[in-house]
Amino acid sequence: MPVPARLREPLRRALADGGRTSRPPHGGGRDVRPPWPELTEDEVRALVEHGVAPLVYRVAHLAPLREEAIRAAVVEPARFDDLHAVLAALAAQGVVALLMKGTALAYDIYPAPELRPRGDTDFLIARETLDALREAMRILGFTEILSSGDELGVRQATFTRTDRFGFEHAYDVHWDVTNTPVFSGVLRFDELRTRARALPHGMLAFSHVDALLLACIHRVAHHHDSERLIWLYDIALLRERMTREEHERFWRLAAERRVAGVCIRSIEVADEWCGRAPHARAEELLTREEIERDEPSRVFLDRDITYGRMMLSDLRALPWRSRLRRLWQLALPPAAFMQQSFPERSRMALPWLYVLRGARGVRRLFRRV
Repeated sequence: MPVPARLREPLRRALADGGRTSRPPHGGGRDVRPPWPELTEDEVRALVEHGVAPLVYRVAHLAPLREEAIRAAVVEPARFDDLHAVLAALAAQGVVALLMKGTALAYDIYPAPELRPRGDTDFLIARETLDALREAMRILGFTEILSSGDELGVRQATFTRTDRFGFEHAYDVHWDVTNTPVFSGVLRFDELRTRARALPHGMLAFSHVDALLLACIHRVAHHHDSERLIWLYDIALLRERMTREEHERFWRLAAERRVAGVCIRSIEVADEWCGRAPHARAEELLTREEIERDEPSRVFLDRDITYGRMMLSDLRALPWRSRLRRLWQLALPPAAFMQQSFPERSRMALPWLYVLRGARGVRRLFRRV
């Protein structure tokens, strides 16, 4: 949902504060909270969808956000216990799993992990350890979600289970940092493991430089230049934690991997929304040629891009044989996936379901993302 205009300034002040200011105790002290209007139901829903409800509640103590903040605080210990069990099981199978995105950042750069809402936990693994990971997750009682069979466009597997308290836990296990072929290989497991940070309780996470690069490209590669606030706040917090040397390494890596344009855009939007003064920008640390160089990834910054143009960009990033293979897999996903997608249809209708899927896919190519 778009952020309502009247919430933009209070939100910027809350994000600039960083969740560090809380309401003074009753009966004393100065209330330093930014002024907020009475929230409507739609405005509450917008803050929840943008992932900033617990953070805003910490700063402003708005009554309509209290339930969401409590829910986040209640779920976090269960999520941590489940994560600890999964990491132990993976270690027993010899699987090295690097935490990435929301969960890694929650335990690394946020004042408290419940301030960083997320729907699942993301790992990056070496592709050759996937079978061992599947066995570990099976022993723990996880179910793997069927995929469409698009191996060149879905470079992850999803596992879910419900614990004894009724909480559902979901893990997205990646063997590439993005599913989009244009961005494939921007960050590779072996180099990420070499630079990984050790977090408490045996967790391994991306270095801040690598985490920032991923945060910048993720919101563009998968979410088409989305201004979801929690993703922008991730970027702002990471940049606050980085030294000048780390900023220099970040921009050198962005230029080398041909994603400088995407990173420039992500950081500009994050600084604007999160009330940060411009610092360590590309123009300070890259040449004009590097900043203006044509990069295939820049096409994803076009907010009018259609699915067809996006698909064409992805196909161009693949060798010819891989292009044909991907088109085949898109047209003919596994029968089990089709039956799951159309559970109300009988098996006898399966050939017609492929025709229906194909027709819908062709129509979709002309729609804006």
